[in-house]
Amino acid sequence: MTLEDKCLLAPYCSKAGNPTFCNHGCFPFTRMHGVNENGGLLAVANIPAKYKNTTLQTLPFEEDNPKAYQYIQKYAAKIEQRIDDGFGLYLFGVPSKENPKGTGTGKTTAAVAITIEYLRQRAISEAKQERSIDKEPAFFMKMAKFQNVYNSQYRGSAENKELNGDKYDSLKQKMMNVDLLVLDDIGLRGMTEAFINEVYEIIDERDTNERATIFTSNVPRDTIHTMLGEQVASRIEGMTQALPFKGKDHRKKSL
Repeated sequence: MTLEDKCLLAPYCSKAGNPTFCNHGCFPFTRMHGVNENGGLLAVANIPAKYKNTTLQTLPFEEDNPKAYQYIQKYAAKIEQRIDDGFGLYLFGVPSKENPKGTGTGKTTAAVAITIEYLRQRAISEAKQERSIDKEPAFFMKMAKFQNVYNSQYRGSAENKELNGDKYDSLKQKMMNVDLLVLDDIGLRGMTEAFINEVYEIIDERDTNERATIFTSNVPRDTIHTMLGEQVASRIEGMTQALPFKGKDHRKKSL
């Protein structure tokens, strides 16, 4: 059985579907998906299972957001160069009568598709021996989960606090240093000043070292300062191109 229906690299591969090459002995496949098809770069990047097959070719919002769709396609056409240049994006929802909170419009889907395209191109570059992968290329992080990891350092027994503190420190270092970081749903309410300072430190480090960051949010970029403060907001503005997303909430189920 060949793997072209499972492999995210297949659209770029001349050997896709060839039984001699398109199998679990294919290094680029295992690099991308892992030996057991549940690892590899996708797992290291923390891509949620819901989005693991999300690609630029399957983006669902072209009709509702043609400008954002076209911009993302253009951005991703030279994805390695964009990331090397530290060129980030700020994808935000626009409230409307049918969708008062501007949620479910495709922001996270777009961010993941860009991330997967970056992983694809890095895997291809490595297979061609043009550029090796010496560290984690990309990482996806939900802000709510990151805040939970931060808070866990101050809960439970002394042993648990120490373990959770080490876990947090490792996560923070990864978020500072990875080539492409996606911060999903930034601008949540209820963030303490201490936690905002941690977010600032990560963003400032990435800004200083020109590392690309993609933010998704339901808060427009020009008002994010009301939740994160002027220091964080000014750096986000300098690091990113803002792209609005509108339309219905695609997460809602309908009969």
